[in-house]
Amino acid sequence: MTTERAQELQVRITKEALALMVIHGESVSTAPSEEDVSVAHFEEAVTLIGKAWNLPAGDTTESLDLIEREKDVLRRIAAGESASHVLPESELPMNATGMETLDNVWDLFETAVQMGDREQRTAMFKLASELAECQNLLDWIEKTAAERKLPEIAAG
Repeated sequence: MTTERAQELQVRITKEALALMVIHGESVSTAPSEEDVSVAHFEEAVTLIGKAWNLPAGDTTESLDLIEREKDVLRRIAAGESASHVLPESELPMNATGMETLDNVWDLFETAVQMGDREQRTAMFKLASELAECQNLLDWIEKTAAERKLPEIAAG
C-alpha cells in the first residue's frame, strides 16, 4: 500500500467514525469496550493505520481530533445545546456502497498484515468485520444464477 493510499484509508476510517456518531448519537459508546458500536474501535484503527504505514503523526492527530470534536458535539447536543456536526453529512459515508466498503475492508486487512502484534491484527479484523456488517456488504454482492437456486442459510 502506498503512503497516499494509507492516508486515504485513515481519512475514510475517520469519516466512518463520524458517520457512526451522527447516525447513532449518544447511543454510541465512546469508551474502549467490547460493544459492537464503539468509536474506540475506529480511534484504535486510525492510530494503528498511522503506525503500520509510518504516516506523519500530524495526520493521525488530525483524524483523532476530528473524532474528539464530534464527541464534544454529541455531548453538547445531549445537554440540550445547539451544535453543528464537524463535517456535513454529504461528506460522510452515511450509506457506503459495496465497493467503498470492500475498499475499506480490504485495506484494513492489508494493514493487519503489517502488524507485528496479534492483538493489533485482531483489532483491524474486528473493525473490518464491523464495517462489512453495518454497511450490509453481503447485500451488495450479487449471487450467480446457481447460487440464487440454493436455499437461504441463516448467518449465525
